[in-house]
Parts: sequence; structure tokens; C-alpha cells
Amino acid sequence: MVYIIYRSDVKNTEIVFGIVIKTKKVAEADLRVTLLCAEGLKNFTASGVLKKGAKLTSSTQLFTIAEFSIIGHKIVGAHVVNPCHDITKDIKRYYLACAICEVVRRVASVGETKDLQKIFLLTVGALSDLSDGSQTRAVFTEYFTAVLVTLGYGIDEKTDINTAYVRYLDIQIPDTRMYL
Repeated sequence: MVYIIYRSDVKNTEIVFGIVIKTKKVAEADLRVTLLCAEGLKNFTASGVLKKGAKLTSSTQLFTIAEFSIIGHKIVGAHVVNPCHDITKDIKRYYLACAICEVVRRVASVGETKDLQKIFLLTVGALSDLSDGSQTRAVFTEYFTAVLVTLGYGIDEKTDINTAYVRYLDIQIPDTRMYL
């Protein structure tokens, strides 16, 4: 969800709820951050996050789920909802989270926008489950199957595989206006 807010101190600030699915170093201390949002993929620049003691360093890490404050094409603030840093402590979880991000990046870049909000919620749920220490292979299998069902690649309705689809779609995106 994107909300344009107008306050006396900050004009044209956009609040974007998203997941960091890709980062790339673009300057000595800057990162180009690719966010998956309910509207699709968006690229932003995070200036100075590679400097020692930078405030946004933690919130621009891979797999972080947060509400980002955007001015122009620059990230100027963030409210972290789920850092998902525990994913990087286990190599199997890390590889599966990378596979999830790659799947969603390719699906979102193709232009399947009508189901992108559902896929976004599925991704939030899957990454949150991976960071909580759930069964890694089961989370990935449920996620990938739910994405295929969302895209219209049918699976027999008699199977119990659609439980993840229903469970992940119950996730509620927080209202970003309450933090202002």
C-alpha cells in the first residue's frame, strides 16, 4: 500500500510497505535496493548505508520486511516490521529464502500484476516462517505451490496443499498511517 503524506516538515513523503529482495552496491557507501511491494517491484537508493554507524543499515538488509519512507527515489527512513535476520544464520534457510526472492522477482517482472498482492502476502508469510525456524523444505514447497495456484496453474482441489495459500493470505498489512 502506498500512501502520500503531507506534513509541515516533510513534503511528498511516500510510505512503502515492502520486502528487500535484492541489494547492489552503487557507490562507496550507497545501495540500490529492490523492494517487492503489493504493487510490484520498485527500485530505490539508500544513501550512506554502508558507512559505519548508519541508521538505515539494518533496515536495508536482504529479506527485511519494513515500511520505508521514500522521498523521490531515496529511502530516508524505515520502520522494520520483521527483520528476518535469523534466515542468514542457517545456510539452508538462506538458500530457500534466496530461491523465494528469485521466484517472486521473476513473476513480478513478467507483469502478472493482477495477482501480485496475493503473491506479496505469500512472500511475507513464507519469509516470516523461515525466520521463525519452521520446517524449511515444507515452507518452500507450500509457498511455491501457493504461487502456482495464484497464477492459475491448477492443482487438484482434493489435496491438502492449499492450506498454506489460505494461511498466508490471512496476513494483514499494517496501516502505515498510524506511525505518522
